[in-house]
Amino acid sequence: MMDEFSKPSKKGSILAVACYVFAVALLITAFVSLAACHQNISRQLEQGVPVQGNELAIVNLYLTSCVQYFAFAAAMVFCGKAAGAQERDAGTGYALYAQRSGRGPWLHLHGRDGAGGGR
Repeated sequence: MMDEFSKPSKKGSILAVACYVFAVALLITAFVSLAACHQNISRQLEQGVPVQGNELAIVNLYLTSCVQYFAFAAAMVFCGKAAGAQERDAGTGYALYAQRSGRGPWLHLHGRDGAGGGR
């Protein structure tokens, strides 16, 4: 019999799909921005702007125009995987601080023989 804590929820899978959709949109934006950035630099080079001395400006243009979208897309994929893992793990019955039957908690900070002194 399934109770309200053990039945899987749809929120995790919906959140994972939403993260993946945002990741795809960010990747499309990143590639469009990369193409526009490359075209801009190519046009400047055709006009005679030298590369030597402008390396930092070229790298800065790439970093500010398209790399951030790749990074955000990677973050969205990570969030989608985390949301999917949360949805798969829902209802497994594992608790963070589970207790053994009749023997107390798993982690004892102070032993019975006095690591912590006790009272």
